[in-house]
Amino acid sequence: MSPYKSILLCSGLVLTAQASVLQFTNPTTCCSLLDSKFPGESKVFSSTALEYEALTFYWTPTAQVLPRCVFTPYNTNDVKKAVKLFARRNCQFAVRGGGHSYNPGWAGIKKGVLISLGNMNHTTYNAGTGLATVDGGSRWTDVYGDLLPYNITVLGGRNSDLGVGGYLTGGGISFYANKEGWAADNIEGVEIVLGNGTVINASKTQHSDLLRSVKGGSNNFGIITKFRLATVNATGLFNGWYMRYPFASTDSYLAAAESYCNGGVDTDTRSHIIFSASIVGMGNMTNVALMAYDGALDPSNPPSVLGPFFDGTVANPTFQWFAPNGTIKSATDGLRDAQGSGNRYTMTTLSIRVELSLLKKLRKAWLEMTTTDLRVIPGFLVQFAFQPVGATWIAASAAKGGNSMGITEPLAVMWIQLRWDNQSDDAQLLQYSRRLIRRFEKIASRAGKLASFRYLNYGDRFHKDDIIPSYGSESVTRLQSAKELYDPDNVFGRLVPGGFKIPGY
Repeated sequence: MSPYKSILLCSGLVLTAQASVLQFTNPTTCCSLLDSKFPGESKVFSSTALEYEALTFYWTPTAQVLPRCVFTPYNTNDVKKAVKLFARRNCQFAVRGGGHSYNPGWAGIKKGVLISLGNMNHTTYNAGTGLATVDGGSRWTDVYGDLLPYNITVLGGRNSDLGVGGYLTGGGISFYANKEGWAADNIEGVEIVLGNGTVINASKTQHSDLLRSVKGGSNNFGIITKFRLATVNATGLFNGWYMRYPFASTDSYLAAAESYCNGGVDTDTRSHIIFSASIVGMGNMTNVALMAYDGALDPSNPPSVLGPFFDGTVANPTFQWFAPNGTIKSATDGLRDAQGSGNRYTMTTLSIRVELSLLKKLRKAWLEMTTTDLRVIPGFLVQFAFQPVGATWIAASAAKGGNSMGITEPLAVMWIQLRWDNQSDDAQLLQYSRRLIRRFEKIASRAGKLASFRYLNYGDRFHKDDIIPSYGSESVTRLQSAKELYDPDNVFGRLVPGGFKIPGY
């Protein structure tokens, strides 16, 4: 047994085997006990507090569940006190960074204690090490803004409203991914509160197994209070825009997308494209490419890898800026403003190896299944999208030490996103989402192009037990070993019910 594991198992803070089968403590009692830990401080808010409504607001109402109270720590020591209490008293809790999950109970909890990290939102930069230190409750808009005066940035969310913690521990697709790999692979170290209240720093030289495990391992190991992130140069211009094409251009659009996914993406890693199509209500389907470029852009003379999308190869394009010759902050703020909040959403995902005939079959199935009875639902919008994870992306991740996600060959992450207005339509649209992704899986499997990987940050509640197993047996075994070592009493499985869990926990 390793010395570190001995320390964990011998700690008086670790629950006994008998405690693991006890009933959970009444959440009202847990809230009272927590409040008593911070006498005279306003850090615990019940449902009657004026702050409660704002603290339980979520980007999409479909994710909202109401806790018995909300705890708002200001520093790592506050988090440590809370976790020690919860482990000792068998209190269920959840952790919220940005609250941008689509799934109810992933960044929230019904009747338990919600730890909201919003007050832990500072970013600093060390020019000597070239690392940025980012608090676990930060949002990307603030991180980008704090770092731009130094002419550097970090790999983060494409929508700047996203929270740092959930995004990074889920893998993280950034505008720099084709060159720099997953955002998670740019984590150089973390400060993390473990399930027994111990605070450790994991890096590539200390607790490196834990560092690798949190890169895609989600909320299974502890509460990360600080991330130390590698930085990239941000002295140049950054651009973001949409290209829209009518239904009649679908075949040429998919052909150009297939070419970009199967090699084109690696020829100019400053480029970034999400290929999608949208149906809004009873309107016609529209092809939409969300594009970004790390550099100046002249639409009349685009980089060659983007040429087919501008030069008429894909006919009748419509160009729309959301960040013209700006910065990474203006681009991600632009997407934040375009996507907004307050609508009901769900998302589901799979991955494929891209082939043009397969893309056409999937698009045909999607159109067939998006029937009139769905399209007349108030606020109905469905988006079918995919994005390549290319060879350069995978190589960049491997060069930085690897992660938990187990991807070794190029693929495309594919997802379905739904939007609608009324809670009364939830069941019908969630069922549609499930039926559609199952049909996609069958079509891709029959073509021999279905990849096992499911991207955690796009995962839905119905695939709760499928996400981490999709990383492959080697990754799962490594995650299980780290879980046994760093959370031997399964505090972040047993007491934190939401999220995608490691098999066996």
